[in-house]
Amino acid sequence: MNVMFVLCILLSETVVSKSPSKAVLLSCFLPGGGQFYNEKFVKGAVFGAAEAFTGYVALSNYLDYKKTGSEAKFKESFSYGFYFLGIWLYSMADAYVDAQLFNFDKKIQISMNSKGIGLSFSFP
Repeated sequence: MNVMFVLCILLSETVVSKSPSKAVLLSCFLPGGGQFYNEKFVKGAVFGAAEAFTGYVALSNYLDYKKTGSEAKFKESFSYGFYFLGIWLYSMADAYVDAQLFNFDKKIQISMNSKGIGLSFSFP
């Protein structure tokens, strides 16, 4: 209950920039938390679901290994544990980058003319 209250307070802030360290900490302790903090809600849901799924499968296979002693379950548990670790680390890195680039406003235009394809960038 307290975690949800703190998360709501952190997400309700309307600021011009986002703190990268806060984004990383939220992403570290709450699956997808850093992405939600950076207002990337779909990305946060995807990271949260991926972390929950891989963590659940890793734990489930490990508990099956403890009951049965099956080496195949142990190997599968180990694999999903590494998938979880990779997604977790990538989630924190992504939250950091999104917080750094939160106010980066850019426009990329692709145009086609008789000479070929052109690409133009504009930064305010």
